[in-house]
Amino acid sequence: MGKWQKRLLSVLALLLVVGTPLYYLLVLHSPKPEGSFVIDGARLRHLANSIPGEKPTEIRYERIFDFEFAEAMVMAGEPWKATPIPVYSYQLLTPTGRILVDTAMPRAMAKPEFMVPFYDDAAYERMQAALPRASLILLTHEHMDHIGGLAASPNFAQLLPALKLTKEQLDNPAGMKPAELPARLLQGYQPLEYDDMLAVAPGVVLVKSPGHTPGSQIVYVQRADGRELLLLGDVAWHRINIEKLRERPLFMTAMIGEDRAAVLNQFQALHDMEQSEPTVRLLPGHDGEVVRRLTAEGLLTAGFQE
Repeated sequence: MGKWQKRLLSVLALLLVVGTPLYYLLVLHSPKPEGSFVIDGARLRHLANSIPGEKPTEIRYERIFDFEFAEAMVMAGEPWKATPIPVYSYQLLTPTGRILVDTAMPRAMAKPEFMVPFYDDAAYERMQAALPRASLILLTHEHMDHIGGLAASPNFAQLLPALKLTKEQLDNPAGMKPAELPARLLQGYQPLEYDDMLAVAPGVVLVKSPGHTPGSQIVYVQRADGRELLLLGDVAWHRINIEKLRERPLFMTAMIGEDRAAVLNQFQALHDMEQSEPTVRLLPGHDGEVVRRLTAEGLLTAGFQE
């Protein structure tokens, strides 16, 4: 064997020794949750009934576009196989008003580097048309694919009375990029501030869940018929994260700027709640299979109401 071949083998061996642990750390490893996050179902229901009035009768949605990620980006240890990451906006219908949760983002932000193989312009326009008619506008968090449609609204000033941004969301403009809220129109705006849970409408409760972003929150919905749903936002992208209690890989959480320990603790709380309170259904932020299942069960309905 020649000298160059020996050197090549030595380099390859070094890369294997150094690279294997690094690949494990960045792509395969997920720590164990510590279990310090709690969701109190009884308190959720108490708060859901603390504001008098009519609860939501329907939960409707628009699938506005899809990202395409590898499964290995969704959960540590998964294969490098493409999977859709659908992006939704939700509309809660009540006899007296409509509540809109999350606003996707306009096509102009769906650049090729963001891996967007599908975009439904008509669905986005329906969401934009629903914004000025909403009695309440909520965001699960401040990333571009949830706040971008709001930021791009030509009716932004008109939306302010219904818009309930939290202080943590408003204080994180860097996390919204490339979406940007019009600072001039927000002068004097008073954001929501709360500790752990806050009732915002009959049957609708916010659950503070920082970790994926500082302003992340879960939206609990108790319908008029008693059925219950947790809109998780991006606490979990897919249901498998909660089932297996495994986080996104470290290279993804580093890019996002996510607090892995906090998110894992939220996975544990949601996993425990699903075991102890099976009537509370969980809806991860980007899981098309769960949306299809809940639609088949009648808990969700496709298409916004005009």
